[in-house]
Amino acid sequence: MEDNPIVQVLSIVITPKIVGDRALARALGSLAGEDPAIRFQADSATGRCILAGISELHLEILIDRLKREFNIEAAVDRPTVILKEALSVEAIGECKYHKVLRGDQQYAHVKVRLSPRPDGSGYLFDNQILGDSIPSRFVPAVEQGIDSARLCGVCAGHPVDDVKVELLDGSYHDVDSTDLAFRIAARQAFVEGAIRAKPTVVEPVMRLEIDVPNEFLVDVSTDLERRRGHIQSCDRRGEWRAVVARVPFARLLGFTTALNHHSRGRATYSMHFDSYQQRDSFSDEGDRDSLVGAPRKPIIPNRASAIALPEPDEDDDLDEGSPQRQR
Repeated sequence: MEDNPIVQVLSIVITPKIVGDRALARALGSLAGEDPAIRFQADSATGRCILAGISELHLEILIDRLKREFNIEAAVDRPTVILKEALSVEAIGECKYHKVLRGDQQYAHVKVRLSPRPDGSGYLFDNQILGDSIPSRFVPAVEQGIDSARLCGVCAGHPVDDVKVELLDGSYHDVDSTDLAFRIAARQAFVEGAIRAKPTVVEPVMRLEIDVPNEFLVDVSTDLERRRGHIQSCDRRGEWRAVVARVPFARLLGFTTALNHHSRGRATYSMHFDSYQQRDSFSDEGDRDSLVGAPRKPIIPNRASAIALPEPDEDDDLDEGSPQRQR
C-alpha cells in the first residue's frame, strides 16, 4: 500500500435549492483545486452533487465553506460511508455481441483481463492490442463500457475502484460494428470477468491511536469492541495507556463524543486510514450508530458512457452463421 494515501471514505449528497443550478458544482470545483482530498461528481441536469471526503469533520468544514464563501444554499443529506467492491483474484471476461438493434445489425467482440490492485491505487485501463483485431477508433467505446459497468458494481451496487483492466483481444465487422456495440460488449465482458474474480464488498478501516488514563481504559476498550474494533497494542506510559486499534469507519459515528464521555474529557486520539477489509453484510443491520446506508449509485457525467445500454441476450455469442468478421 502506498505511503499515506488520500482515501475518501465518506460521501454526502448535496442538492441545490434551484434545480439545474450549476453554482454548486463550480464552487466544489474551486474547493477541489485547493484540497486534493476532495472528490465530487455533479449532475449537470439537476445540479445535484456527491461530495466525498476523508472524515466527518472534513465534510462539515467543506459544507460550512460553501455557505460562507460561496453563498450556496442547498439541502445536505446524511453522510454515508463509501463502500467498494474488490476483486479477489485475476480473471478473464469475454463477450461476443451480435444482435439486431433499432433495425441495424450490431457486432462487437471484447476480451479483457481484470486484476485486483492495492487499496487506493484506483482504476487503470491498459490497451494490450497490438494488431487490428479492434480498430483504435473503437477503443474509447470499450473504455466507456467498462467504466459504466465498473461504477455500478457487480455484486452489491458499489463501485469497483482498485482494478486494472487489460484489453487483450476482440474482433469487429466492417459494416456492423459500432461504438454502441463495443460499449455493450465491453460492459458485459467486465461483468463476466468481475464475477469470475470473486468480488466482495469491502469497507474502510481506520487506525486509531488513543492516549487514555489507566482508570478509563476498560470503558474505552469496551466501547471499541462494541464498534467492532480490534485492539492491536496497549502500551503503558506511566499513568496512561497508548492504545492502537483498527475500527471500521462505519462504526465511528459519534466516537469523539463517546471517548470524551468515557474518559471525562481527558483522552485524546488521532485517526488515519488503514485499509479496506471485507465487510459482514449483517454487521450493521438495524444499528443506528452506523454510517452505512443503501448502495448509492454514482452520478455519471452526461457523456456517451451514460446512456442506457441494452442487455445482451444469452444467445448472442457468435455461431457458424454469424457474419464474416475481421480477425
